[in-house]
Amino acid sequence: MIQIRRIVCPIDFSPTAQHALDYAAELARSSNAELVLLHVIPDFDYPIRGLGMAQAFPHLRAEMHTRAKEQLAAVQQKLKDVKSTLELRDGVAHDAILDCAKALKADMIVMGTHGHTGIKHALLGSSAERVVRLSTCPVLTVRSPS
Repeated sequence: MIQIRRIVCPIDFSPTAQHALDYAAELARSSNAELVLLHVIPDFDYPIRGLGMAQAFPHLRAEMHTRAKEQLAAVQQKLKDVKSTLELRDGVAHDAILDCAKALKADMIVMGTHGHTGIKHALLGSSAERVVRLSTCPVLTVRSPS
């Protein structure tokens, strides 16, 4: 018998992620599973670092972490009937999602996908596609509601 104990749900606070969260929350409720709300803050590099641009924003990363924690907590508050925890990570989205799922021994990942094809897909890439391809646990992708 398959038992789902922990579900990782990456959230970027977009409508697509919210739609996927609805699925993840319902799965967590019905399985009595823990729902891990994960937000990934991308690494950012300044191409003109030697010119002092990076020093102009010394607290940017800390501010991004503070805002993300606040937004995650607000999302968690709405999930009163679901056992949930918060995860905040830095890095490339698909790598951070896969690392989180592996580290927490997730039984499933539920994430949104924008469903880009063609040139948009080539230019924007797809974190969801990479997660599906590389994950060791099942991945449920939820298309954007629009």
